[in-house]
Amino acid sequence: MYTNPVIYARLLINNRRVWIPCMILFCLCAITIAMQQSDKVETPISTQILQEFPYSSSHSMSYDEVKLLLDQLFDSETSLIDIQSIWNKLMEIWRQILTKFVRDACELCHQNDSYCYESIDINRYIYYINDSFYPINEIKRPVGMGIYYYFDLKTLRSVNNSILPTDVSQCDYFHMIQLMMNVQIILHQSQIKYFLTKGTFIGVLRHHDVIPWDTDIDLFIPSSATQKILRSFRQLDTSSTKASLKTTAATATATAATTTTTTESSTARAAKDRPSFHNDLIVYRFKNIHRVTSYKIFSLRSPVVNRTNYRWPKIDIFPYEENSTHIYAYPKHHHNLGTMNYIAKSNVEPIYLRILGPLLVPSPRDLRLSLKAMIKLGRSNVFYACEGNTFLHRYNRGPTETWRVPCKELHNSYPFVKNERNITTSLCFEELKFPHLNQSLSLYKYRCEEGLQRTL
Repeated sequence: MYTNPVIYARLLINNRRVWIPCMILFCLCAITIAMQQSDKVETPISTQILQEFPYSSSHSMSYDEVKLLLDQLFDSETSLIDIQSIWNKLMEIWRQILTKFVRDACELCHQNDSYCYESIDINRYIYYINDSFYPINEIKRPVGMGIYYYFDLKTLRSVNNSILPTDVSQCDYFHMIQLMMNVQIILHQSQIKYFLTKGTFIGVLRHHDVIPWDTDIDLFIPSSATQKILRSFRQLDTSSTKASLKTTAATATATAATTTTTTESSTARAAKDRPSFHNDLIVYRFKNIHRVTSYKIFSLRSPVVNRTNYRWPKIDIFPYEENSTHIYAYPKHHHNLGTMNYIAKSNVEPIYLRILGPLLVPSPRDLRLSLKAMIKLGRSNVFYACEGNTFLHRYNRGPTETWRVPCKELHNSYPFVKNERNITTSLCFEELKFPHLNQSLSLYKYRCEEGLQRTL
């Protein structure tokens, strides 16, 4: 039977109960299709933005402006008042860099969990660094200063090399820096002098960071401060270690107040006076195979290292002895594990700040002589020859094979520092070059009596 479609159309138009819902449904379908097409168009663009490097939107100053500030900071004609003003500006830029680092890391590793943000007190951290190194008078004019301007956790910790690979993930790295920031705060609170040593010292000079394939951070402190270390952190009671180490990090945290496996010195600050992350920090006195004493600091929230009493990541702190003119640590030992030949105090002090990734950490003054004293084996090639880990800290074992390759063969995989010295001003300038970009990531300037020789 033939039916005129016009009749159906008129019936549909006249019946509002039918055509209004149909029109709404049609509009919703059209909007959905349009959004899907929009996503298809924008996805490559957003991906490209994520891959773009560097970024500068979060900083109040450009890279070139920061470089100009460093030039002015070390200009002998700059007045003390202007130096203080420049210093304050650099501190503010550094605060922005740290804030971005923590925000990115907490989003990546902890799904923006509030505890992650609370575990790092950026204001307190900057306060102690600033208080210790602020140019309050002419004597305290900066010896060296710089910042890791373009620090992007995802980008910088995603590079790798098949010969000297890193097994430190982006979140592993964050937890190591998270630990370091809290350790620095406590060291400053306890007025314990400290500076970089061993592989970490090489890392800041060669990479403005830990060595990309390294897995811990090493510091020196005066032996006279070891009791302060034991009072400033909770101590591990090894008499019941096995029971403690079987618990998970979460369980250990929840039971920290009642467990018998950890004890806190009565002279230490009460736990209620400490930030919660500080409550979980443990110091463990350790003797290595060469009978050299060190103090390992780690968090109860971290995973246990196989067949040990400590956890990873960790900070290794080595004590040094001193007399009226020199400092030293096991000078007769012929290895690099916490040793240091005699070095004049005048070549170590005044200690000054060095770039360690997003952080600033004290470093000995004379780089060449300090390296020569601290690195007893392989020191002549630390800038030419890159050596793999001789010990895997997170697994408590040696590597299956140790590689030693020319550093230049790694320049396409990892960032390396480029250094130059101005003979006229006796100033050295460093920039970190990222292998995949024709630009610098960090910049550093310091007073230098000589250029850092590539052979020691």
